[in-house]
Amino acid sequence: MCDSNEVESGYDEGSWEKLKNKVDQESSDESERLHKLTSIVLQGFVNRLLTEPKGILIEEKGIKRCPQGENQDYLIHKQKKHKACHNNKQQQQEKKKKKNKKRANPSPREGQDEMMKKFADLGLEPPPDMPEAFKICIQDMGGTEIKLVIQKFIRVTDLDAQQNRMSMPLKQVRCEFLNEVEKEKLSRRQAIQVVFVEPRVVVSELNLNKWDVGKTSSSYVLNGPWHKNVVKKNEDSLKPTAVVQIWSFRVGTDSKLGFALVKVRDGEQD
Repeated sequence: MCDSNEVESGYDEGSWEKLKNKVDQESSDESERLHKLTSIVLQGFVNRLLTEPKGILIEEKGIKRCPQGENQDYLIHKQKKHKACHNNKQQQQEKKKKKNKKRANPSPREGQDEMMKKFADLGLEPPPDMPEAFKICIQDMGGTEIKLVIQKFIRVTDLDAQQNRMSMPLKQVRCEFLNEVEKEKLSRRQAIQVVFVEPRVVVSELNLNKWDVGKTSSSYVLNGPWHKNVVKKNEDSLKPTAVVQIWSFRVGTDSKLGFALVKVRDGEQD
């Protein structure tokens, strides 16, 4: 049997007859001789590829023979092109991940901007000022530091007796209205009793709490006798999709926290 070196050398020199004679001597079976010849030729070709890599480059779509001396530049070009395509694809995937993450977890500023755009479409941005009746009521109590905390649409859950709360999502809150003591108290899940001016300009009391919804969303909530004292007695003002404002203020020598609920725009009618 011919070894691979003999086969490769003989085949390269074109000694096909010599190669065929050697195979014919080793076997009398035509099929076996044909199989051996095919194997020898293929083996010689593979050996040539392995021992002469400078002249042949294997590409995605077959084999390309390059002029001597140009193969190195060609390989470098192909490697750079492949690396650039890979980096570009990786960058696109990272951008897509960031975009999807951004949609799933919008920042507080993004939430506020989105809501402000809706109000702008309704002609409510910048927000209307507090009505005079509420200003007089707060002044009569000795109230100061009046701030607009939030302008929002009333949701069905805000009016639900079982929920029994008015939510103020942190991502929609427009200003800082708590002092350090109040922040610490809410962080320990303790309620703060507050003065509350209802839409009919009647003063009552409610509780302020902070609720966390999952790991990415939090809301301040006004609860306690919310549904009994506020929703039931202000049914003409508090309808789903109505636009309301919640203002904060301070009263008394101890700067007790207070809120006023003002209807800005009517909601759904029964």
